[in-house]
Amino acid sequence: MSNHVIVDAFYLPNSIKLKNFQEKPIFVNGVNYLLRYPVIQKQELQEIAAAVKENRRTYLATLPTSEIVAKIDKVIQLWLNPDYALRQLAESLVPAITGYDSDMVRLELKKYMRTFRKRELLRFLDEEFDQPAILDEFRPRKSGGMSRAFGPSTIFHIFSGNVPGVQLWSLVMGLLLKSAAIGKTSLSEPLLPVLFLQALKEVDEALAESMAVIPWKGGTVELEQAAVDWGEAVIVYGSNQTVEAIKKRTSVHKKLLSYGHKISMALIGKEALTADHFAKTLHKVAEDVSIYDQQSCLSPQVIYVEKDGVLSPKQFAQGLAGELERYHLKRPRARLTGEEAMAIQNIRNQYHLKSLSSDKVAVYSSKEETAWTVIYQEEPAFSGTPLNRTVHVYAIDKLEAAADLLKSYETYLQSCGLAVEPARLFSITSLLGAVGVNRFCPIGEMNSAKPGWHHDGGFNLIELVRMVDMERNLEYEMEKYDEDVE
Repeated sequence: MSNHVIVDAFYLPNSIKLKNFQEKPIFVNGVNYLLRYPVIQKQELQEIAAAVKENRRTYLATLPTSEIVAKIDKVIQLWLNPDYALRQLAESLVPAITGYDSDMVRLELKKYMRTFRKRELLRFLDEEFDQPAILDEFRPRKSGGMSRAFGPSTIFHIFSGNVPGVQLWSLVMGLLLKSAAIGKTSLSEPLLPVLFLQALKEVDEALAESMAVIPWKGGTVELEQAAVDWGEAVIVYGSNQTVEAIKKRTSVHKKLLSYGHKISMALIGKEALTADHFAKTLHKVAEDVSIYDQQSCLSPQVIYVEKDGVLSPKQFAQGLAGELERYHLKRPRARLTGEEAMAIQNIRNQYHLKSLSSDKVAVYSSKEETAWTVIYQEEPAFSGTPLNRTVHVYAIDKLEAAADLLKSYETYLQSCGLAVEPARLFSITSLLGAVGVNRFCPIGEMNSAKPGWHHDGGFNLIELVRMVDMERNLEYEMEKYDEDVE
């Protein structure tokens, strides 16, 4: 055992001492690591819940929001240092745990951490509250009177494990609202939020005492129900099945934010396919498809390509295939389960058969197993894919017509990457926004949502707070009870 480096894949308050653990060996860069997971019972979870709630009451709840932001910023400054030990540990172990390319993880992790710097968090707070100090004290309202926003005292977070780092966004939201947190991580990626909280402990140990992150097997009803009952609010990421299961267990009186399955797309105007632009356009789209192997809902599964450009939609599909192959050679896709590989083979076979009877369908795919797949269709439609760098390319006469194709799928629509001339920007975004698309960005940036974006079309912090109003005449009426009143 002495030849192994033990890494805890959980984070708990100092007062909690667990006894039962499982260990998973990982060999990386000549080092033998043992990832240690706790095996907890309901009573232990309740003890953890009580501890973080009490620690929140005595410290986190007393901090001004500006001080919390400053402390988070200090954590981020640590992570932005390439020599920071926890960052180096994450860059070594997260690729080994998830199977993602190490260079991809390193670059995306650095980019992602920047979204939590002080100036970005201040923008995020200003986006949601006219006066962020409303989280600390009663503030004047434009219509008269005063208001204060109270965050939930406790939040139970249920994290998916498909994209490293998403958990941090939810934990930071909770910190800004002064909420104690229990985060249930996925066994497929339990480490990054733990390392983040270890860094927070270095900056302010008392602040980190209000947080706990624990992995357990999804669907463990006894533990999940105990955590749901404890949380004043619940935030859940995952499949639609996971979201629905948690909704059924959550009281209607609790705040519940859920982020289930969504599909994103890209729209490529003919003006982005000229001799000056088409190479960069193809490269950017390939990056959007490839980063984290489309596991993020922000990554495109569908691409509409406008006709009458210098590059035809079919040539675009062929060029995208070439770019995906180049990206794969540089940053290979993660290894798949047998079920995931079979799903890609099935969709390839389905469209290969169609291509035999119609020249309006073509399949371009990697020779090396299922590394990437481009399915071209001349008749535009809308359909998801098995992910893992599998994408539909549809030819379309005019991009504006995509709105009619999408209007039946409103509940599934997420982001849209755009490459169009300025004169068309607002007409296209208005048409697609009306049918359910809730985020627009340039191609090449689809996986990099900015702080303050309205996730799935809603607010973030505002959805969780409870507003308390002091009516305008209350202050004046209370003057009567001042002994020194005129």
